[in-house]
Amino acid sequence: MGLLDKIKPHTPPVRPADLALNEHGGLTIRWEDGQESNFAPRFLRAQCPCAGCVEEWTGKRTVGEAQVAADVRCRGMNPVGNYAVQLDWSDNHQTGIYSWDYLLKLRVGGPQVD
Repeated sequence: MGLLDKIKPHTPPVRPADLALNEHGGLTIRWEDGQESNFAPRFLRAQCPCAGCVEEWTGKRTVGEAQVAADVRCRGMNPVGNYAVQLDWSDNHQTGIYSWDYLLKLRVGGPQVD
């Protein structure tokens, strides 16, 4: 980190203002910047960042949409500190912790539900 990194103004990261399970079994997030994300359940489950879905040493994804049932739904969610949410899926998977930063990256590249 150089001097300019230390003295330039810090832009705080965008955080969720509200989270809810949507009617499709996915996740709806209203962000502090006014944007809204409606994540499709199968996409979001296939993007689980846990060690069971992503190989720890290589970072290679071992679970993707091909391994996730088409009818998977999110059954519940639990906050993890002030930085993430843990999702409980209908396929009994619940080890993934989705950080706000990770969900922000997914909102740019992932399919959204209308």
